[in-house]
Amino acid sequence: MTGMTVAPIVTRSRTVRLRDAVARRPVVLLIALGLGCAVLAWLRIPAIARDTFWAEDGRTFISSAALGGPAVLLQPYAGYLHTVPRLVAAAVVLLPVSWWALATTAAACAIAGGLAVVVFVCARDLVPWLPARLFVAGLTVLAPFVPREVLGDLADLHSLVLWALFWIALSRPRTLRAGVVLAVVAFLGALTEIQALFLAPLLLLRGPGLPSWRDRRVLLVRASLIAGLAVQLVVTLGWPRAENTNPAVDPLSMAYGYLINAVMPLAVPQAQLGHVLAATGPAVGLGVLAVVVATALYVVVRGSRAQRLLVIAALAGSVLLYTVSVAANPNTFYDYARLTPAQLQTAWLTRYGVVPSMLLALVPAVAATVALARRREAAVRRALGGPAPRPWRVWSVLAAAGLSAALILAQAGPQFTRRSDGPAWQPQLASAAAQCRRDDELRFVNLKETIGWSVSVPCRSLDGGTTEDSR
Repeated sequence: MTGMTVAPIVTRSRTVRLRDAVARRPVVLLIALGLGCAVLAWLRIPAIARDTFWAEDGRTFISSAALGGPAVLLQPYAGYLHTVPRLVAAAVVLLPVSWWALATTAAACAIAGGLAVVVFVCARDLVPWLPARLFVAGLTVLAPFVPREVLGDLADLHSLVLWALFWIALSRPRTLRAGVVLAVVAFLGALTEIQALFLAPLLLLRGPGLPSWRDRRVLLVRASLIAGLAVQLVVTLGWPRAENTNPAVDPLSMAYGYLINAVMPLAVPQAQLGHVLAATGPAVGLGVLAVVVATALYVVVRGSRAQRLLVIAALAGSVLLYTVSVAANPNTFYDYARLTPAQLQTAWLTRYGVVPSMLLALVPAVAATVALARRREAAVRRALGGPAPRPWRVWSVLAAAGLSAALILAQAGPQFTRRSDGPAWQPQLASAAAQCRRDDELRFVNLKETIGWSVSVPCRSLDGGTTEDSR
């Protein structure tokens, strides 16, 4: 009996010591997590991409902030508000013009680090095992395809905001201070991401381990989220986005696209995905999906009610978000089912798979948390002389979760982004400043950015706004 009780006691004491260390210095841990994720986000973006504006960052947000007044903060774009990007742009244009692109990237990375902290705090009750919760929070910047379009820019920052709002909708703040902070994040997040409307059903979930409307701190957070969504609804009804007239994507291509953009990135790096597709078709994607579903079923059978609802919401939300995004923005490059093996090597990879992929990736982490809890319970039963259950299920789940995490962490290095080829911002400033000096009546110049767009910069910003290197 003595030999049987040593391991459980040692395991428990280590767990208690770790929890006590975190409890004694929670602020230090949160700051370290936020800074670490922000730095990791910065490092995952190639150097030239950091100094390159992506899409709306330059043409819409920075240009509007540089040429317009405070009213642009409330200006809709594509059918909804983008409050956080516009606030960041308003701050960036106060800096020397040579810093604008780098500062935009740095600010977006810092916000990603902050959102990772939000996820970590909100996941506490649902993913109590610290390593799993750190991994789930780290997905904010570690998701395999997130550097391609989403990480380090303002144009697609709303995707990370949606990921954080998913956790906020399920959170139970333990202090008034935490409730106020989450309420502010929820309000600004809702004013930035219209798709947060899909989170409304989560607010209706009730039961043990889930937030209750009777809790004033929960009510504060949810009221802020609902208020932001109400404003977005008014904006999108009053200033709707232009209708997409392209033919709808067929169901088979929709399903194949989901495997390609949301499922396969969990195991296959971006650079190899096309080759794997051409060689195996959907087989690898189906295999990865089978592992995710198997771990989800384990949680449904063995987890708490709150954890069961979490993984069901994650799976349903993953499919829903990808399907709605592609259905609302159809194009011929989403017709994956019609592509030949040769064409699959260069298949289009879309940011619409990023958040769905993150929702899938959290499932094995939750399953690992449940499995370890079951293992501790079994150790206690053995120590008390009870029957020893068969451990193969627990070890199978832990192995699947460990492999899933390892495949994602293996892709944590710098990745190709859609701005990896420039055009970089600073090298353009010298000629732009010279153009302004040649023409006294010129008020602004257009500098190049990605996808053929341009950034309008006032000539007054270029007066002394270039660096010595760029002159």
